[in-house]
Amino acid sequence: MNFRKSNHPRGFTLIELLVVIAIIGVLVGLLLPAVQQAREAARRSSCGNNMKQIGLAAHTHMDARGGLPPATVFRHNASKTTFPKDYARRKTSTDAFWGQGDGYGALFFIMPFMEMTNVYTAVFEDSSTAAKAVANLSADAKAARETPISGFQCPSSPIGNMDTYNQANNTNANIYSSKSNYVVNGGPVQTWSGSSLDDFNAQVSASLGALSKGKVNKPRDITDGLSNTLMFGEAGGLWDTTDTAANGALNDAGLCGLWVGNNDGKAGARTVLRYTGNWTQLNRGRLECFGSSHPGIVGFVMADGATTFLSESINSNGTGANGTAITNTTQVTKSIAEAKKPARGVLQKLSCRNDGNAASIPE
Repeated sequence: MNFRKSNHPRGFTLIELLVVIAIIGVLVGLLLPAVQQAREAARRSSCGNNMKQIGLAAHTHMDARGGLPPATVFRHNASKTTFPKDYARRKTSTDAFWGQGDGYGALFFIMPFMEMTNVYTAVFEDSSTAAKAVANLSADAKAARETPISGFQCPSSPIGNMDTYNQANNTNANIYSSKSNYVVNGGPVQTWSGSSLDDFNAQVSASLGALSKGKVNKPRDITDGLSNTLMFGEAGGLWDTTDTAANGALNDAGLCGLWVGNNDGKAGARTVLRYTGNWTQLNRGRLECFGSSHPGIVGFVMADGATTFLSESINSNGTGANGTAITNTTQVTKSIAEAKKPARGVLQKLSCRNDGNAASIPE
């Protein structure tokens, strides 16, 4: 009998096919977490680069203007006293300040040093003492405010294109800006004030971060050391759903800041600032505290321009340094003294520029 081999190849049996599929499934299960970790590492590196550019721009601002940018700027309308004095002035006006600029933050004022002069100019030159509401903005200024700034967006943030924000969930609806995942370190004391000139001066005194509300700080003002003081940090993460405050209806996007700022610059100014004295831990999901979308860490820019990521479990104790209404010198003195006590946590010490208890970045 003559046997010949078939020219047709033998196919996989069902059992062989199932075994191959199972092996592929196991390999994917093993590799997927590694791929996700690699992607997050790349996003974290990009976020760190964003912060590095912000730090460099702040120091370039110092070279050009003699000091670091103010955390936020504001003016006393009745006396037309500006904080900082004559820091921002329109070329076409003799007024020491302008309406739309009241409350602009540090990120806005470093934009010319980040190759974003066109956006800065469009917003700046549109300002006038009469133009307070969004309805009064020019088309160019409104478009500039809507511009998503990639350098102010953390790649790990779920906000996507940083949707524009008109502060609909807050008391003033005259803010118009795309979002920012980076905000100023406001220090260990969150303060707000009334409308008197003394109250405004108190705001400046009680602002203890590397950058101050209403004041241009110089390196000599940061007596704890530039490398030991936080200048900017991340704002974002997941909203604390247990927060039942008036702003508790905000979604996760509401935790971000705004690069333009808050018109009410003398107040909490949480759109451009975060604090370490109220909700002391990182990633608490509150408007007052720093947070990020990076697992377990939050990024910061130090006053020397270096970047670092701090663990969300960093030692933190802000008791006694919580927010307070500043209405007299006694309250200012008490708040500052509480914030500078040696018992404060490492996070609070890092956030204060001159408490005499310099802390180093934890290993």
